[in-house]
Amino acid sequence: MEDYKLGVMETKFAELMWDNEPISSGDLVKLCEKELTWKKSTTYTMLRRLCERGIFQNKGSSISSLLSKQEFNALQSEKFVEWTGTCFSL
Repeated sequence: MEDYKLGVMETKFAELMWDNEPISSGDLVKLCEKELTWKKSTTYTMLRRLCERGIFQNKGSSISSLLSKQEFNALQSEKFVEWTGTCFSL
């Protein structure tokens, strides 16, 4: 996983999953409908994106994280430090 930066809605979605994991895909759809007013297709699109980025996994309709919230935040911080170091060395 290279990109540790999440958009606003990706962050809200990730927070919901971290707070409720492990969660079934059906329960995730219901939760996103209630909390984010998303349709099923939106939930699955966002889930696919975050699974492709290596943050979450969907195995047998059970969603869980590959990176904990703390691990993810630490990796985001490392990338930011690397980026600022690059900017100042130019």
